[in-house]
Amino acid sequence: MSGRSDAVNGLSLQYMCLILRALIGFLLLTFVIAGPSQLALAQSGEVVIRIEVEDRSEDTIDRASREALQTALLKRSGDRALLQHPAVEAALASARTQLSLYQFERVGGIMTRFVAQIDQAVVENLIKTANGTFWAEARPPILLWLVIDDPAGRRFGNTTVEQPLWERLSESFDALGVKLRRPLYDLSDAVLVSPDGLWRRDFGPIVEASERYGMTHLLLGRLIRLSDGRYIGEWVYRDVSVKRAVSIQADSLETLIDPGITLAMAEMRRQYAVALTTDTETQTLRVRVHNVMTRDDYRAVTAAMSGIQTLDHVRPVAVQGDTLTLELQGVGDAKTLIRLMARRTDLVWVSSDPDSDEGLVLAWQAP
Repeated sequence: MSGRSDAVNGLSLQYMCLILRALIGFLLLTFVIAGPSQLALAQSGEVVIRIEVEDRSEDTIDRASREALQTALLKRSGDRALLQHPAVEAALASARTQLSLYQFERVGGIMTRFVAQIDQAVVENLIKTANGTFWAEARPPILLWLVIDDPAGRRFGNTTVEQPLWERLSESFDALGVKLRRPLYDLSDAVLVSPDGLWRRDFGPIVEASERYGMTHLLLGRLIRLSDGRYIGEWVYRDVSVKRAVSIQADSLETLIDPGITLAMAEMRRQYAVALTTDTETQTLRVRVHNVMTRDDYRAVTAAMSGIQTLDHVRPVAVQGDTLTLELQGVGDAKTLIRLMARRTDLVWVSSDPDSDEGLVLAWQAP
């Protein structure tokens, strides 16, 4: 009798699971159909820029507003050429009107700072209009190695003489959205690489020494310091896929560092920036997401997808079993989407080829 009861209970449990699964699918589908036709992108917040100023005059507000908008554009795009586009020039000319809020703050009772808040959408729209680039989140820092040839011989560029050079390079890269790091030049470094090795561009030991810092994007400066303070030399950028170099003759700090910045940033943008154009507003990508089992999963997945940079809209179009199908607008191609999602661990790529039989497929892994 108990065996029959167990069998009946087992069938009942199985039947209830089937009913529950069907109910969940029905609720998800109902939510898709009854919900808004498009889920607007939840803005990631506003860009906040602080600039030290001398007073609170109208001229100061105009100047600081322009500097704040320019800073936000460069940090998000990494492209100084963007500032030459007519639409960007016009926005900078009326920068105060582009701010969502501005105010002054006192720091330590002696310093005044202008604090500008700029809507992320304003920055993205200007970059789109200028057909510019936008940084994906997963961009690594660059490790800078300096070697100096002066009358005393070749040496590491880690003395107080090179401190202004390092500070200006670091500030310039930071303004373009990329962090610059430098080695310690300690005994551990010296065991692997010498000033002569740097000068010869012997990248075997240089790469090995750089592994200590966990960095693969390298910038090498080989500089000859002349007696009148000028420099001649070469900047070399190297990563796992490319090596590029540019020669320099410089009579100022700006002309010394500019070729190195341009060289490195061009390659970093190629690898880690995405193109933003107005054409993406009419293009859609369809993505299927597996393992969407519950309504909480559904909400988490749509929230995660809506939070991707530069996306304009996320529209659920179907639920079949544990698979949710979404249409994305604001990203023109699969490569761009993959780059924008590089740091996500809760959405894993199953198929990243849009031309395959499966198309674009992700798997949801709940935290």
